[in-house]
Amino acid sequence: MFQDEDFGILPGTDKTQEAVETNLILNECYMKASEAQRIKMRILNKHLLPSDTPVEGRFQLPVVEPYIGDIPDVFIPYSEKVENQSVNQGVYCNIDDYRFKSTWTSPIKALGKVKRYMVAVAPDYTLWVDGYLCDNIEQSRHSRVIQRFWQNNGAATIQTASWGNAESCDTYAFDGLANNSWTAVGHQRIGNRSEQRLFKYAIERLVERKHPIGLLVFGAPLDFDPGVPVIVKPSFITKLRKL
Repeated sequence: MFQDEDFGILPGTDKTQEAVETNLILNECYMKASEAQRIKMRILNKHLLPSDTPVEGRFQLPVVEPYIGDIPDVFIPYSEKVENQSVNQGVYCNIDDYRFKSTWTSPIKALGKVKRYMVAVAPDYTLWVDGYLCDNIEQSRHSRVIQRFWQNNGAATIQTASWGNAESCDTYAFDGLANNSWTAVGHQRIGNRSEQRLFKYAIERLVERKHPIGLLVFGAPLDFDPGVPVIVKPSFITKLRKL
């Protein structure tokens, strides 16, 4: 069960969980359900999206909305504290899932945090090249659900593209992403030639299928031309690895 802190409610305020939920766009069945039914829905975050949310692909991943707005000069890792100037900055969730796991485990609290920024980048939950399909699908679902939840409730959000192996790029990896939108990717420029070829192939398939208006790259600059505008932003791991 959520506590007040999960909703960004400070001790001593008179807002209740029910009052906060009433002001959010959530699943309509959840809003009418008993508390026991609500608990069941919250286990898998089934309450976060309305039942008429469009889906795409074999695995019915939720479809997110495009972002075509301005890109801030500065992006702050989600794990850092929100400062006064954050209204003019972006926040990103990239590298090391544990640093932003609360976007899934405490989604309403996380919503309150990201809404204090100019724009948020959807969580880049890790997909594994050699991972089980079921695990990668679940990670993709997490990212789409959280992004659409943020967008539905007033947080400007840039979609994140992630993938596992080459087959994932041809099947489910980009399902649910919007067409003609700024799209974020992580690029750490590590690994062997095979991994580098996979990265280039994934970007090519992303551009071919979703036609992004530009790529927001967190990490190292690309060493090839993807055919669309590119903005490179450092991630905290960039400094550690001197990329």
